[in-house]
Amino acid sequence: MSGELKETGTMGQGQSPAPVKVKEKKELSMEDYFRGGLFILVGLLLAISVLQFIGSVDQVIYTWFESEYIPVIRAVFNFAVVVFCLYVLKFHLMKKKA
Repeated sequence: MSGELKETGTMGQGQSPAPVKVKEKKELSMEDYFRGGLFILVGLLLAISVLQFIGSVDQVIYTWFESEYIPVIRAVFNFAVVVFCLYVLKFHLMKKKA
């Protein structure tokens, strides 16, 4: 009986190896390359638009508010952008784990 414990290590219960799933690599088609390129193009356009939007908001702040309040308003706006970005990243990362 002691020989059996040494072999299995689980008091007589045999261990079965877990099946290993192997992902087969799918060959990329022209459609996959097109979708990837389109994704990159849309990402670049989005980045340019976001930078222009932030510049426009900065100009609106200078137009609408007195010069003594501009640093405070810009700080609040920048803080709101940081909070929004962190929320989106957290949502994306939590979605990836599930």
